[in-house]
This record gives sequence, C-alpha cells and structure tokens, in this order.
Amino acid sequence: MINKKSEFTIFIIAVSVVILLWFLNAYLLYCRTDKSEIGEMFGAVNALFTGLAFAGVIYTIYIQREDLKLTREELEGQKLQLQAQNETMNIQRFENTFFQLLGLHNDIVNSIKYHDTIDKKVYSGRDCFSFFRQYLKYRYEDTLSNENQEEMVRINDAYEKFFHFFQSDLGHYFRHLYHIVKFIDISDVQDKKQYTNLIRAQLSSYELTLLFYNCLSQYGRDKFKPLIEKHQLLHNMNKEELLSTEHIELYSISAYGSN
Repeated sequence: MINKKSEFTIFIIAVSVVILLWFLNAYLLYCRTDKSEIGEMFGAVNALFTGLAFAGVIYTIYIQREDLKLTREELEGQKLQLQAQNETMNIQRFENTFFQLLGLHNDIVNSIKYHDTIDKKVYSGRDCFSFFRQYLKYRYEDTLSNENQEEMVRINDAYEKFFHFFQSDLGHYFRHLYHIVKFIDISDVQDKKQYTNLIRAQLSSYELTLLFYNCLSQYGRDKFKPLIEKHQLLHNMNKEELLSTEHIELYSISAYGSN
C-alpha cells in the first residue's frame, strides 16, 4: 500500500514534469520565432495551467482509486470476520443442543429399571443392559431348534419377542439415540466424527450389542442402520458379545471403523 509521503512525491514529480515541458516549449519557441513575436509565446502560460489542472485530475483519480482499493479490502476483511463469527455462533448453538441431547440420553439410561422376579434382583441404569442382552440370547437360542430357518429370520424373530417384552424402556432409548445421531448427520459442522465419538464413548458394551440387533430389526433397519455404518458407531463393540460371531457380516465393514 502506497503511503501519503509516496503519494505527495508522485504529485511533485508530475507537476515538475509539466513545468519542465512548459519551459522546454517556451525555449524552443523563443529560439524559432522573431523577437517581435516573443510576446506570443506567453500564451503558453495557458498551456501550463491546463497541464497543471490535468496533473491534478490524474492525481485525484489515483487517490480515489487507492481509497476504493482500501475500502474494498476493509469490506472483504469485515466479510471474512463476519463469516468467522457466524461459524463460531453456529458451532456454539450446535454444541449447546448436542450436549443437552446427550445429557437427556444419560437421564433416560439412568431412569431404566427392571425387577427380575426370578432371581429377585433389581437392575437399574446401565446394569439393565447386561440383563437385556442375556434375555435376547435366551430368545435367540429358542429359535435354534428350527434348523431350516434363515439366520436373518431367526434374528428378527428372537428380537421381536425380546423387544415386545422391554419396549417401554428400550423404545424410548433407541428413538432418542437415533435422533442424536441424525442431528449430527444433518448438521453443518465439519468434524462430525468428533461428536459421534462422544456418543460412542457413552455406550457400554452391552448397549452396543443391543444397538447392533435393534438396527437389524424392523425398528432400525431402514433409518438407523445406515447411520451406524456411516459414522462407525460399532467401532468399540465387543464382537464376542454377539449372539454369533458370524453376525458381524450383517453390517458393512465401515460400521466397525478400523477394528
């Protein structure tokens, strides 16, 4: 950017050039005309003032161009600053909603309670999911007597009977978990993996196992399962907890991340 001192220097140079040209013109005119016509050469004074006026116009145009350039740069800087502020505000709004949803999810988990009438034991919170997984395994093993049944049919049959029994607790749990993942998926945040990792970190091994089978059933197959595969939500799942290790192939490899 040219400073004021440089602008003044350019102006002085322009004026000096005009004056020099005027004197050169006067000298040539003096040398080539009769002495009686010397007076006529002073008509060139008009040319001097015209030249100076022209130099002033050029200088003004130059200054205006520099001012416009500076204004454009300032506006561009303000635009970038405003964009950065908007992005920061969008991230803050997203994170406020996200952490509220995550907190509500933990409240849902903590509110789950089940009283087992057989062993007279009361399960609460995440402890319930170990019992849920055992009950699902029991239902699955019941289906093994039918050797002609296809594996997916067997899984869905077992899960349907299991879910019907615990729907009051697990229905709310899985619907809310789905909406948190969906909220991240449709958001404009750049690093979505950062937030899906936080969700995954909240889920116990038994929760991931139940999530696995829930999304193979009619309750999550169409909407939730694609999100699980897209965001690698089964990355930390203990595959030994599955009802059969062969069930791993029922999901795209992307669901397991680098595992």
